[in-house]
Amino acid sequence: MIIYIASFLKLLFLYLTFIHTLCARPVSYVGGWTFMTYNNYDSNSALLHYSPKSKYSIGYKSEYWQKKEYFLNSINLNYLIKRINKKRSQANIYVKSGLGIISSDYANYENKNEVAGHLEISTDWETRRYFVSYLSKAIKSESIDNTYIQRARFGIAPYIADYGKLHTWIMCALKHMPENEDTITPEVILRLFKSTNLMEIGLDKKKNLAFNFIKRF
Repeated sequence: MIIYIASFLKLLFLYLTFIHTLCARPVSYVGGWTFMTYNNYDSNSALLHYSPKSKYSIGYKSEYWQKKEYFLNSINLNYLIKRINKKRSQANIYVKSGLGIISSDYANYENKNEVAGHLEISTDWETRRYFVSYLSKAIKSESIDNTYIQRARFGIAPYIADYGKLHTWIMCALKHMPENEDTITPEVILRLFKSTNLMEIGLDKKKNLAFNFIKRF
């Protein structure tokens, strides 16, 4: 469809840029703040980050792993390696890193504190109808934890919403953690977003709930 009105072209460009920026991006627009919280059967986390440039963001993350009973508090640096903008799609590659302190009183780790780091590489591709993403993440400390996680998602929008309306995605996800008894866990996720708010509700095969929320400022 060819749009002849310049003002509408500008509005459409801003709309598409906003949609791609909101969807769980680890780097926001210049000067933008983002709050993210992720909660599932494995862990609960909260991240606040600021983007001084369009290529990177700096933030603070607090994460609690339930079964392992430890907190990981870290300073995070997220970097946009590559962004590919097409007429009807966008693709991104990110590297996300963090360094901080892991604290545990689980088993033999009574009140133990260690330096810990985490590194994540993620990529995504999306149109207004389809969404695909993949991430690979490792958490490493001297003795408390050594975890590796992979996650993949495929989503589809059942309808194409106009600017300012409620947008909906239905997603299927797979999580791979080699240390778990069930190494691969499927999940169904409902994603809703409007304005600068994004919410996800998920349910895995064991009927464990997940809740994620993102807010741009």
